Amino acid sequence: MADGALYLAAGVFVATYVLLSLRSVRGYRLDRPAVALFGGALMLAFGIVTPSDALAAINLDVLLLLLGMMLLVAGLDVCGFFDLVARKTIDYARTQVAFLALLMLATAVLSALVLNDTIVLLMTPIVIKTCRAMGINQVPFLVGEALAANIGSVATEVGNPQNAYVAIQSRIPFVEFTAVLLPVAAASLVVGFLATWLAFRRDLAKPVADPAAARKAIPVLVHRRGLALTITVVSATVVAFFLSTSAMLPFVALIGGSIVLLVLPAVARTTPRALFEKVDWSVLILFIGLFVLIEGVKTSGLLAELVRLFGGAGTGTVWGLSGIAAVLSNLVSNVPAVLLLAPTVVLAPAADQRGLWLALAASSTLAGNATIIGAAANIIVLQVASKAGAEVTFREFVKAGLPTSVATVAIAAAWLTIV
Repeated sequence: MADGALYLAAGVFVATYVLLSLRSVRGYRLDRPAVALFGGALMLAFGIVTPSDALAAINLDVLLLLLGMMLLVAGLDVCGFFDLVARKTIDYARTQVAFLALLMLATAVLSALVLNDTIVLLMTPIVIKTCRAMGINQVPFLVGEALAANIGSVATEVGNPQNAYVAIQSRIPFVEFTAVLLPVAAASLVVGFLATWLAFRRDLAKPVADPAAARKAIPVLVHRRGLALTITVVSATVVAFFLSTSAMLPFVALIGGSIVLLVLPAVARTTPRALFEKVDWSVLILFIGLFVLIEGVKTSGLLAELVRLFGGAGTGTVWGLSGIAAVLSNLVSNVPAVLLLAPTVVLAPAADQRGLWLALAASSTLAGNATIIGAAANIIVLQVASKAGAEVTFREFVKAGLPTSVATVAIAAAWLTIV
């Protein structure tokens, strides 16, 4: 393609990624999915990408996997599962430190099984309500929840959107992916807990109010038959993930989500429309926009220049790729960073690609804990909290998130170098 198209694509690409890295411009709040979709639309409008190329670039496997997982989470939500988890956490937490540990453990486990973005969307209001009932500062628990959601999601191919993309592109089996990265997630969770405790140890040392008051603040309305059905479907889906090839993951997730969508309204007080309303469609829109945007980068010749640039930065090694992914994830968030760096993995020697795919998934996710904009889960926690009147400053997040990010990315890179 001509140099003019390359420069035009570069302009669209840079402008889009700058806007993706900003939260607002002169008071106008920027929505990342809208920005990504607009960037993709500009690639089409300027003729850099043809309509047929744009359609081919949209990875339907990734979208189906995300949709299926979000439907499963929606089923758990309407049946009262997350309220029940919060109540059980309160029952066993006698101190703030114990509450933090249980909250981070529960968030990490749930985020490994289903998408972390949807977990924090549902858990954050419960965390705020619980903290207020217990008379404690909400900030340490909101930060801990965000860190745990990202850390837990490292463990599986369905834990977050970027892992789903890596799984489908790399064809690494679910069992192998989990076997390699579960130890990383476990070690990182310990690091995240210690970093959060150290950062907020004065607040966490204060006594809590009567746990009975906190329990009353969170009424648990569980639909037992619906919850039993949904947990059965989710469990069967997770088992199927372990037994399936990576190519089958989107269809396994979609089958599970479809069963919940069709059958749950027959046994619980809900409707398919109510389940659809709980799906975070903005995540799907973000991916559609980014797929078209990256296609424009590819067809214009800009991608070849970027690959040459990143290749010189050492992306052919686990440590080099982890470092570049960590930096990019905190500039433009981890999903765009993975889409941008994926071509450098494809061009690496075949013998190195498996380790590089795993390094890309782990480092982009764990690096997202460094700053608020590093991961979508962080932004969701803070946005939901802000609407409820609970503010977390950049400094408060970074003092726990940055050391967690640096230490865990190093742990992941060292582990992947060994195994």
